[in-house]
Amino acid sequence: MTFRCYSHADNTREYIMTSDAKRINSYDFMLVFLCLSLAYILGTTYTCYTVVSLLIVSRILVKLFMVTEETILVIRDVGVQVKTVYLGGRSSSRFIDRSKISDIIINEAITMMHIRVYLAIIVEGEDRMVVVFQHLLPRLNVLLQAYHGARSIIFNEKDNSDVPLEFS
Repeated sequence: MTFRCYSHADNTREYIMTSDAKRINSYDFMLVFLCLSLAYILGTTYTCYTVVSLLIVSRILVKLFMVTEETILVIRDVGVQVKTVYLGGRSSSRFIDRSKISDIIINEAITMMHIRVYLAIIVEGEDRMVVVFQHLLPRLNVLLQAYHGARSIIFNEKDNSDVPLEFS
């Protein structure tokens, strides 16, 4: 994954997380090999066409919902825009007005197998937090840089994103 930070002005910052995943990978080649093997084994039958079609359509659907880029654009006195770009080119954006932002936090989610660290925006009047970079889930050092930069713009705090961090 690639992380970039752009400072468009003193009051605006954009943090972009981009996936380095290839559009065509080994799973796609394995699917083609599986489809060719099924066609050879089953011959040109209705069952073969149905199975191969289902496999191909399911893989295309999975690819269409793959996230390639996530962005947070922070503008002082205006708010935050969170944007997600998918592999097919589709994008979805959400704008959060500055007056509705209660806090920006780094939180941990604990599952049976993993502990995930994520950046979230607490919005007044909503039951759920807005999770930033929710699909690509960058490492803590990246989240800390975006966290300090976003808080410095939204809440006019001192920017600590350039301070080296030590973990024990």
